[in-house]
This record gives sequence, C-alpha cells and structure tokens, in this order.
Amino acid sequence: MHSYAKIFFVLCIIFTLIFFPWEVIFVSEDELEDSSVTRSDFQKSEETNNQSQEEGHQWSGYKVKHILLYEVPPWMKTVLLAPTDNKCIVTSDKNYLPQIENFDALLFSGQHRWTVEENFPKVRSPHQLYVFVDLECPLMSFHEFSVDPQKEIYNLTMTYRRDSDIYWPYGFITDRKINYQSQAEEPNWMNPVFKDKDDPTLLERITSKNRTAAWSVSNCYAHSQRTYLAQALQKVIDVDIYGKCGPLKCPRNMSEDCYEHVDQEYFFYLSFENSLCKDYLTEKVFNIMRYSVVPVVYGGANYSQHLPPHSYINANDFDTATELANYLTYLRSNITAYVQYFWWKKYYKTIVSGKIYNNLCDKLHDLPDNHTGKFYDNIKTWWEKDQCTNSRRIHFV
Repeated sequence: MHSYAKIFFVLCIIFTLIFFPWEVIFVSEDELEDSSVTRSDFQKSEETNNQSQEEGHQWSGYKVKHILLYEVPPWMKTVLLAPTDNKCIVTSDKNYLPQIENFDALLFSGQHRWTVEENFPKVRSPHQLYVFVDLECPLMSFHEFSVDPQKEIYNLTMTYRRDSDIYWPYGFITDRKINYQSQAEEPNWMNPVFKDKDDPTLLERITSKNRTAAWSVSNCYAHSQRTYLAQALQKVIDVDIYGKCGPLKCPRNMSEDCYEHVDQEYFFYLSFENSLCKDYLTEKVFNIMRYSVVPVVYGGANYSQHLPPHSYINANDFDTATELANYLTYLRSNITAYVQYFWWKKYYKTIVSGKIYNNLCDKLHDLPDNHTGKFYDNIKTWWEKDQCTNSRRIHFV
C-alpha cells in the first residue's frame, strides 16, 4: 500500500503541473508579513534559485522578469492588476531578490513626494529599467519636480496618456466580435447604426426613468471648475449631486447598487473630470457606460479617440451651459432620439480595468538581452509641458 501511495502522490503532482492554470506571481510585502504565505511558497526549486539573477528563472520556456513596485500607492499592489501569464513576477517586497539591482524593472509613482538623492536606490544595474507610472494628471501629481527635475533617470513611462511607452487607460471600449482593443492606436469606429425597432427591454428601462441627471463628486473645487458647470445646469434642469459636494449620499467609489440606482432613475450622468488634460478621461466615463445612462463628458481628452461616435454628449460641443441643458431636456422628452445613444452596445463593450502589468511584462520581454534602454532627458517636461489647460469652449451661463 505504501508504494501505491507514492505512485498516487506522483500522479497528483504530474496532474497539477499539466492542468493547473499557472499564473504570474504577484506578491505584496504586506502579504508576506501578514499572511501564512511565505516567500518560499512562491520561489522555485533550489536548482533554479541557484541560477544567476541576470539569467533569470526559466519557467515554461520563458525567462521570468522581475518587476518591483518600488514606490507606488497601495491600490497599485492589488493582485487584480497582476499579469495573467507566467512570464513575470510582480512584487512590492524589496527583499524578494538578494539585491535591488537584480530586478528587471522598478516602478515609481508620480503620486509620491521624493528626490533622487533621498529616495531612489543607491545602486542600479545598467540593464535595469526605471518606470514612471501615474494615473492622475500632472495637476494632481505631487512629484517634487521643482526641486529635482529627475533628468535621465526614467527609461519607460506607464500612464493614461496614449503616447506612453505602456498605455494605461482607466478603461476602454472593445469590439464585441473580435474582442480587440486598439490600445494607443487610432480607433476605427464604425458609423452609428440606428435601428427602426428598438430593444423592448431597453425601452422599458428608459421609460421608467424620472430624473434628468446625476453626479457623484468628492472634490468640489477642481482645476476644471466643473462644480460651476454643474451649478449652471441646475438653473435649467434637475441635477442631483451625490457625495461630499451635494446633499445626497452614495459610496465614493460608486458601488454597483449605486450605479443600479442611477441606471433606474436618471437619463444622464455627469462624467466631469477634475482637470482639462490630454487623454485624461477616467472611470467616471467608463463605469457609467456599462449601464443605460448617457454620459455627459467634460474634460481635456479628444473623446472621439476613446469612445464610439454618438455614445456620449460632450459639454464642450456647446457654447453655454444653457444650450447643453436645453439639449438634455430635448433628449429626455424624445425617447427615439435618446435611445440612439445606445446603438454602439450591440457592437462594442466596456472594459473598466485590466491586467495592466501584462503590458509592462510584454514590453520587458520584447527588449533584447543586455539592453541599455533609452532615457527620458527630462521627465518633468514630458509629463507637464502642454498637457493641461484652463481654457474651455463652454461658458457657465
């Protein structure tokens, strides 16, 4: 029986190796300290561990890359963002490898205040990539660029901007048929197709709505002056404001229950950004597009590069807030015209978040061995110059 037990044990191991869906390891420092999971649980055999770090671990035919979240916000350490294949290990544990310079890439967030002299590693491998990462716009970043412009330090950028080395949007619209996202490429949207007969389920949901517009906001005094636009709209139409800037309450991150409430009650949602910056459109747009609510967008992005035509209403397409309010009133009273804003849902779908480290992982594997990498001469200039504006077309009257 003892020999049968051994055979059974070996068969279990073989079955696991063949059929278990191996994913890229994502280990946070907190998990290593606070859970029963130890670092050894994530490391490979002794033979593999004895290989030099510059060679990297061989795993399923790949040379595993190690990515260190050196200085990033806590939410960036979530396993939900981890890669979904076995080509990279992402960790926030600076002791995961024997030395910092053994990591292939280090990530630094623009949301932290630091200087090169005080906060960056003292030693750096010539083949190691420093990645500047930020999902907030320059006006909301806290890098001490005025003290330390950080020249020729970063090799890659990973931001919401389409010209980043690794494009990291808050969300995207993808083709239902081929499940393809063009990433930073110019989209090739199909022309709107308005059907003669509308979806009865959609019509039933729309006809049950009884309020014009909703807005959830916590920053009342944003650079974009969006609060003044909302207040101007309130003079003409009903706009219910949730969060810290209004009398109504909803979880800050807009839970599913809250979105369902907006979906049932409102025709429009104000997707107003805090700043008017290029390519800067956030979850305020993509979250609501999953529902039967038309977003009214206000920001600095070229929305036609990100969203299908006739799927949103751009406040900056109007001269005044009154004109915008009158148009919303017209759509509310004309269901046939209103429902045309949902034509795209038959052909496209909304993705709010993704495995962003997949893109970085692929980038690392695309580079040749012993690469030296480019350097951004001045990350401050790249990040801030000509990116944001205070000018707008629409007047708050």
